[in-house]
Amino acid sequence: MSSVRTVQSRVTGIVVVGAACLTLSCVQAGVSEPASEKGAMPFDPPAVYLTWQRDPTTTMTVQWHSDGGRDDVIQYLRLDERVWHTVIGAHHPMPYSDRIVHVAELTGLEPGTEYRFRFGTNSVAFTFRTMPRDVSKPIRFVVGGDTMESFDALDVWFEECRRLVAEQDPMFTVIGGDIAYANGDPKLVKRWYRWLAAWKKHMVTSRGRLIPLLMVIGNHEVQGGFRQRPAKAPYFYSLFAMPGQRGYNVVDFGRYMSLILLDSEHTHAIDGRQTDWLGRTLANRQDVPHIFGVYHVPAYPSVRKFNNRVSTKIRQHWVPLFEKFGLDVAFEHHDHAYKRTHLIRAGTVDPRGVLYLGDGAWGALPRKTREDWYLTKTASRQHFILVTIDGQSRTFQAIDIKGHVFDQVHQNALSHSIIAQ
Repeated sequence: MSSVRTVQSRVTGIVVVGAACLTLSCVQAGVSEPASEKGAMPFDPPAVYLTWQRDPTTTMTVQWHSDGGRDDVIQYLRLDERVWHTVIGAHHPMPYSDRIVHVAELTGLEPGTEYRFRFGTNSVAFTFRTMPRDVSKPIRFVVGGDTMESFDALDVWFEECRRLVAEQDPMFTVIGGDIAYANGDPKLVKRWYRWLAAWKKHMVTSRGRLIPLLMVIGNHEVQGGFRQRPAKAPYFYSLFAMPGQRGYNVVDFGRYMSLILLDSEHTHAIDGRQTDWLGRTLANRQDVPHIFGVYHVPAYPSVRKFNNRVSTKIRQHWVPLFEKFGLDVAFEHHDHAYKRTHLIRAGTVDPRGVLYLGDGAWGALPRKTREDWYLTKTASRQHFILVTIDGQSRTFQAIDIKGHVFDQVHQNALSHSIIAQ
């Protein structure tokens, strides 16, 4: 059990992550370390990363790795507090590894507030910030995919990206699949070690806060790539806690934004249950002013053939629901290029339509794009997309590895009108 000394031990709440029950208590900041820990090096996990399972305005899920010699204790407090709150999380083994993945969900947090957390009294401390209650002030987040095709280039690109991201100060990041390119292969587990170590080191804001991430599955997370069972994506499903069911789910940011995270037939079929769920999910959020879809394979590709099997199925099953219920933007990946489409509805350019942005070249080598009726802007450039939400306004900026904004578009949430620059 934990070596943390608890004072004023009082239960303040219970939350559930999977089958684990997390008990909260309080610990006075500055309590001396137990004798067994005195003189020991502070625990600094080889991987620590943040995500969400519920509303990002009031929760945060912390995940960290150990060699099995640690318990599941995490302590946190607001920067203006002196009392540490203690949570007992849960853990499970990382597949094909001697690592343990620890998970703890912090709940009852205050919106738009900075917190510090640590793993017991003898630990390095980290900082995060909850999402704001509303969009009365601008919020920014980054979207990108296909992050690590070249193993040797990882540190170079992440270091450069860290600088760029720090300048933008995003509140979180969404990664649209093809993350460590480990393909669910037991022999490639070290790709995940290196990816997570680079994330911990570099993906920190200019103010020193860890940047939370939301993940979408891609073909390079899966043994066999497409039409497989979740068990064929062992790393993806063990490393990342998810909101709701595994594979496809939704994250609601208060009542101002929803991110719908989908599986483009890697471990769940596009049609059937996932499409039925998508229809219900969109129908229940028609009053949310900013609704985005994120998935890996594009409905409207910029490199691959328009009539490839997966893209065709997405257009058949998901796109009609996007149009019926008013999805604002779909973030697509997989093609290793940049694209922005016209607003599309019913298979034609229409000012009432959906905007599709992508196509997944965060770290992967870019490919040559092609022309098609639905493409209004393309580029063979590594990039990420910076999204800014300011009240009813949305701005999307494509930023390359040198920090150049090479495409920018503004959209009004009420009229859907587009102004490109």
